[in-house]
Amino acid sequence: LVRHAEAEGNLYRIAQGQANSLLTDRGWRQVRALSRRFADIPVDAVYASDLYRTCATASAVYRPKGLPLRRRRDLREIHMGAWEHKCWGQIAREDPEQLENFTHRLHLWHTEGAETLRAVQERMLSALREIAADNDGGTAAVFSHGCAIRLTLAAIQDIPLEELGRTPTGPNTAVSLLRAEGGRLEVV
Repeated sequence: LVRHAEAEGNLYRIAQGQANSLLTDRGWRQVRALSRRFADIPVDAVYASDLYRTCATASAVYRPKGLPLRRRRDLREIHMGAWEHKCWGQIAREDPEQLENFTHRLHLWHTEGAETLRAVQERMLSALREIAADNDGGTAAVFSHGCAIRLTLAAIQDIPLEELGRTPTGPNTAVSLLRAEGGRLEVV
Protein backbone atom coordinates (compact mmCIF):
# COMPACT_ATOMS: atom_id res chain seq x y z
CA LEU A 1 0.00 0.00 0.00
CA VAL A 2 1.80 3.09 -1.30
CA ARG A 3 1.02 6.78 -0.84
CA HIS A 4 1.28 8.92 -3.96
CA ALA A 5 4.32 11.12 -4.67
CA GLU A 6 4.35 14.84 -3.88
CA ALA A 7 1.66 16.64 -5.84
CA GLU A 8 1.03 20.35 -6.34
CA GLY A 9 -1.61 20.24 -3.61
CA ASN A 10 1.01 19.02 -1.12
CA LEU A 11 3.49 21.69 -2.19
CA TYR A 12 1.02 24.56 -2.25
CA ARG A 13 -0.73 23.42 0.96
CA ILE A 14 -4.12 22.66 -0.58
CA ALA A 15 -6.68 20.24 0.83
CA GLN A 16 -6.67 18.06 -2.28
CA GLY A 17 -9.24 15.50 -1.24
CA GLN A 18 -10.59 14.04 -4.46
CA ALA A 19 -9.47 16.97 -6.62
CA ASN A 20 -6.84 16.20 -9.23
CA SER A 21 -3.38 17.72 -9.15
CA LEU A 22 -0.12 17.19 -10.99
CA LEU A 23 3.08 15.79 -9.50
CA THR A 24 5.84 18.29 -8.68
CA ASP A 25 9.46 17.96 -9.81
CA ARG A 26 10.20 16.48 -6.39
CA GLY A 27 7.26 14.11 -6.88
CA TRP A 28 8.77 12.81 -10.14
CA ARG A 29 12.10 12.29 -8.35
CA GLN A 30 10.18 10.29 -5.74
CA VAL A 31 8.62 8.21 -8.52
CA ARG A 32 12.10 7.39 -9.87
CA ALA A 33 13.29 6.45 -6.37
CA LEU A 34 10.21 4.28 -5.89
CA SER A 35 10.96 2.55 -9.19
CA ARG A 36 14.46 1.70 -7.92
CA ARG A 37 13.00 0.50 -4.61
CA PHE A 38 10.60 -1.91 -6.39
CA ALA A 39 13.06 -3.03 -9.09
CA ASP A 40 13.79 -6.39 -7.47
CA ILE A 41 10.41 -6.91 -5.81
CA PRO A 42 8.11 -9.28 -7.69
CA VAL A 43 4.74 -7.64 -8.34
CA ASP A 44 1.86 -9.39 -10.11
CA ALA A 45 -0.66 -6.55 -10.32
CA VAL A 46 -0.77 -2.78 -9.84
CA TYR A 47 -3.81 -0.80 -8.68
CA ALA A 48 -4.29 2.91 -8.07
CA SER A 49 -7.04 5.33 -7.26
CA ASP A 50 -8.28 6.92 -10.46
CA LEU A 51 -6.81 10.31 -9.54
CA TYR A 52 -3.82 11.50 -11.56
CA ARG A 53 -1.35 11.77 -8.66
CA THR A 54 -1.71 8.08 -7.78
CA CYS A 55 -1.76 6.85 -11.37
CA ALA A 56 1.41 8.82 -12.13
CA THR A 57 3.09 7.45 -8.99
CA ALA A 58 2.06 3.90 -9.88
CA SER A 59 4.03 4.26 -13.12
CA ALA A 60 7.10 3.57 -10.95
CA VAL A 61 5.98 -0.05 -10.74
CA TYR A 62 3.62 -0.93 -13.57
CA ARG A 63 5.71 0.46 -16.44
CA PRO A 64 9.07 -1.21 -15.63
CA LYS A 65 7.28 -4.50 -14.94
CA GLY A 66 5.13 -4.31 -18.09
CA LEU A 67 1.88 -4.58 -16.13
CA PRO A 68 -1.44 -2.86 -16.79
CA LEU A 69 -2.59 -0.23 -14.32
CA ARG A 70 -5.95 -1.02 -12.76
CA ARG A 71 -7.66 2.22 -11.75
CA ARG A 72 -10.21 2.09 -8.93
CA ARG A 73 -12.39 4.91 -7.68
CA ASP A 74 -12.74 3.18 -4.28
CA LEU A 75 -9.02 3.80 -3.58
CA ARG A 76 -9.50 7.58 -3.65
CA GLU A 77 -8.69 10.02 -0.86
CA ILE A 78 -11.37 11.06 1.60
CA HIS A 79 -13.81 13.51 0.04
CA MET A 80 -13.35 16.69 2.04
CA GLY A 81 -16.68 18.31 1.26
CA ALA A 82 -16.62 22.11 1.58
CA TRP A 83 -12.85 22.01 2.15
CA GLU A 84 -12.16 20.31 -1.16
CA HIS A 85 -9.40 22.14 -3.07
CA LYS A 86 -9.14 25.02 -0.56
CA CYS A 87 -5.82 26.26 0.81
CA TRP A 88 -5.06 25.10 4.35
CA GLY A 89 -4.47 28.76 5.31
CA GLN A 90 -7.97 29.69 4.18
CA ILE A 91 -9.39 26.72 6.12
CA ALA A 92 -7.43 27.85 9.20
CA ARG A 93 -9.04 31.29 8.99
CA GLU A 94 -12.57 30.09 8.21
CA ASP A 95 -12.80 26.93 10.34
CA PRO A 96 -9.94 26.78 12.89
CA GLU A 97 -11.76 24.42 15.27
CA GLN A 98 -12.41 21.81 12.58
CA LEU A 99 -8.87 22.18 11.25
CA GLU A 100 -7.60 21.41 14.75
CA ASN A 101 -9.90 18.39 14.82
CA PHE A 102 -8.70 17.23 11.41
CA THR A 103 -5.07 17.54 12.52
CA HIS A 104 -5.28 16.17 16.08
CA ARG A 105 -8.75 14.70 16.73
CA LEU A 106 -9.81 13.27 13.41
CA HIS A 107 -12.73 11.40 14.97
CA LEU A 108 -14.36 14.79 15.78
CA TRP A 109 -13.80 16.29 12.34
CA HIS A 110 -16.73 17.11 10.12
CA THR A 111 -17.40 19.60 7.40
CA GLU A 112 -20.35 20.05 5.08
CA GLY A 113 -20.49 17.43 2.34
CA ALA A 114 -17.47 15.48 3.59
CA GLU A 115 -17.23 11.72 3.50
CA THR A 116 -17.25 10.06 6.91
CA LEU A 117 -14.16 8.33 8.28
CA ARG A 118 -16.04 5.04 8.56
CA ALA A 119 -17.16 5.28 4.93
CA VAL A 120 -13.53 5.71 3.84
CA GLN A 121 -12.45 2.74 5.97
CA GLU A 122 -15.25 0.54 4.62
CA ARG A 123 -14.59 1.30 0.95
CA MET A 124 -10.80 0.97 1.33
CA LEU A 125 -11.01 -2.32 3.27
CA SER A 126 -13.52 -3.70 0.79
CA ALA A 127 -11.25 -2.73 -2.12
CA LEU A 128 -8.16 -4.24 -0.50
CA ARG A 129 -9.96 -7.50 0.30
CA GLU A 130 -11.21 -7.72 -3.28
CA ILE A 131 -7.73 -7.00 -4.65
CA ALA A 132 -6.23 -9.62 -2.30
CA ALA A 133 -8.79 -12.23 -3.40
CA ASP A 134 -8.12 -11.46 -7.07
CA ASN A 135 -4.37 -11.87 -6.49
CA ASP A 136 -4.38 -14.83 -4.07
CA GLY A 137 -0.82 -16.08 -3.68
CA GLY A 138 0.59 -13.07 -5.50
CA THR A 139 1.75 -9.56 -4.77
CA ALA A 140 -0.21 -6.43 -5.62
CA ALA A 141 1.05 -2.87 -5.38
CA VAL A 142 -1.81 -0.56 -4.39
CA PHE A 143 -1.46 3.22 -4.68
CA SER A 144 -3.70 5.51 -2.65
CA HIS A 145 -3.70 8.67 -0.51
CA GLY A 146 -2.48 9.83 2.91
CA CYS A 147 -5.67 10.11 4.92
CA ALA A 148 -7.29 7.07 3.28
CA ILE A 149 -4.19 4.98 4.01
CA ARG A 150 -3.98 6.24 7.60
CA LEU A 151 -7.63 5.33 8.20
CA THR A 152 -7.14 1.93 6.59
CA LEU A 153 -4.04 1.04 8.59
CA ALA A 154 -5.84 2.07 11.78
CA ALA A 155 -8.79 -0.17 10.94
CA ILE A 156 -6.54 -3.15 10.15
CA GLN A 157 -4.65 -2.67 13.43
CA ASP A 158 -7.84 -2.16 15.49
CA ILE A 159 -6.84 1.41 16.41
CA PRO A 160 -10.00 3.31 17.36
CA LEU A 161 -10.78 6.50 15.48
CA GLU A 162 -10.37 8.40 18.76
CA GLU A 163 -6.66 7.49 18.77
CA LEU A 164 -5.90 8.53 15.19
CA GLY A 165 -4.41 11.84 16.31
CA ARG A 166 -1.57 9.85 17.88
CA THR A 167 -0.85 7.68 14.83
CA PRO A 168 1.78 8.70 12.29
CA THR A 169 1.03 9.92 8.80
CA GLY A 170 3.26 8.42 6.14
CA PRO A 171 5.06 10.89 3.88
CA ASN A 172 4.68 10.88 0.11
CA THR A 173 5.63 7.47 -1.36
CA ALA A 174 5.55 5.79 2.07
CA VAL A 175 5.12 2.03 1.65
CA SER A 176 3.13 -0.14 4.06
CA LEU A 177 3.47 -3.90 3.66
CA LEU A 178 0.21 -5.79 4.18
CA ARG A 179 -0.49 -9.50 4.19
CA ALA A 180 -3.87 -10.92 3.25
CA GLU A 181 -5.07 -14.39 4.12
CA GLY A 182 -8.64 -15.57 3.76
CA GLY A 183 -10.14 -12.09 3.78
CA ARG A 184 -8.07 -11.06 6.81
CA LEU A 185 -5.61 -8.20 6.42
CA GLU A 186 -2.62 -7.53 8.64
CA VAL A 187 0.09 -4.89 8.71
CA VAL A 188 3.51 -6.50 8.44
